[in-house]
Amino acid sequence: MIIDRTTNSLENVLLTMERLKTKSRSNGYSAIDAKMKKAGEDEKRLRSEFEETIKVINDEQIIIRDIKLGLVDFLSLWDQREVFLCWKRGEPSIQFWHNTDEGFASRKRI
Repeated sequence: MIIDRTTNSLENVLLTMERLKTKSRSNGYSAIDAKMKKAGEDEKRLRSEFEETIKVINDEQIIIRDIKLGLVDFLSLWDQREVFLCWKRGEPSIQFWHNTDEGFASRKRI
């Protein structure tokens, strides 16, 4: 999933930046500044990619409930009322639904 790749990449960049900051504190000025600049540029690019991906998903009327879990809802009509169809990463297909005023814990099998 593209969100997983982007969030993992962003987390790696942030960890790299933190390590570089720690190293520069103990080392003083060095080539670390160039690495920090590159990491900062990577972070900016990845954040932009992430935001664009979220926008594309939202434009498709998909509601992201939890990025880490891969939990999403899709508004749908069920028995002439609006409900959310619910899917979680790892599930082979959409198999659950819940009322619009309920959440994941209230999922019911389709």
